[in-house]
Amino acid sequence: MAPKVSVIIPVHNVEKYIRKTLDSVVNQTLKDIEIIIVDNKSSDNTLNIVKEYAQNDKRFTIYKNSENLKQGIARNFGVKMARGEYIFFIDGDDYMELYALEKLYNRIVQMDCDIVLCTWNQFDDQTGKIDRNHVYAKLKQISEEFDEKTFNWRDIKYSVFWQTSVPWDKMYKRDFLINKNVKFPGDIFFEDNVFVYDALFKAEKMAVLREDLIYYRCNRKNAVTNSRNYIFFDYLKIFNLIGDNLKKINLFDEMKYFYWDYKVITLYWWFMKIRFPYKRKFFNMMKYDFKNILEIKDEDKEFVRNRTLFLIDRFTKLPFFVYYPLFFFFDKIFRIEKGVKNYTVVYFSTFEKWYDYKK
Repeated sequence: MAPKVSVIIPVHNVEKYIRKTLDSVVNQTLKDIEIIIVDNKSSDNTLNIVKEYAQNDKRFTIYKNSENLKQGIARNFGVKMARGEYIFFIDGDDYMELYALEKLYNRIVQMDCDIVLCTWNQFDDQTGKIDRNHVYAKLKQISEEFDEKTFNWRDIKYSVFWQTSVPWDKMYKRDFLINKNVKFPGDIFFEDNVFVYDALFKAEKMAVLREDLIYYRCNRKNAVTNSRNYIFFDYLKIFNLIGDNLKKINLFDEMKYFYWDYKVITLYWWFMKIRFPYKRKFFNMMKYDFKNILEIKDEDKEFVRNRTLFLIDRFTKLPFFVYYPLFFFFDKIFRIEKGVKNYTVVYFSTFEKWYDYKK
């Protein structure tokens, strides 16, 4: 008999964290689960620790890749091999409440939907501090009117791109992922964004569960986002893949303004974070992308956020050696509130303000 939930865990050199992750999985109050480990050629003790758990728990299945195929390919393989009616992803350095799967399973069955989203907390690896008020983690862009009923992307059209783009705060119906061909792109970093938005746009029904069930480990020394180097260049590829997916399902024309806002503002966010030796190349990549893809007609500009228009204008018209000494630190402290011709600035202090979709 098939298990209720397949828990898919891609792992690569996480020996320091994997026990906490696995303890939170094997001790779930929902017992009818399978645990699929996909090892991306770990060179430390990760795989031995996993095998140790598997010896005492028949719910484990372990697959070992001959090379590091990154998390996206590992997760796709996990979905392909899964037998559960529902899919849940967790990373090998995160952990969850012991009742998380039971809560999510009950919710997705009760609401009879393709996806259920939950809230989560951020756990600082360096300090051990848990942030229980991180705005991005609290589904604040989904109205409370949907707490007790299902919805789809059209119901949250104006904020769909500002939902969490991580796959591990959601439970999915496996048949939905298979039938709608929702997959992670391969051989690329930040693949979560492509998968999540493809899933959100293809789901017929979604539901929310406003309970903090997951603990996401941040500020990890070897994490990809902490590298702040050339890896960030993949973000341009990621956004173009998201746009390609919208075209495949004939939604690009309807969503292009929202997509452009999301793309420009988020790329700018990462440009601010990338280390200086890589800034010039990232800046020029953005300049080329904005010139060749975001050709916004004058009559369309009223539909695009003023902040987006301002950033496009600044990046396309200024060379890096002018922008950086004159505007970089100004932009880092202040954010643009209105458009290019008539703008003011306000102090940029919170994630919530930056990601508030309303003009």
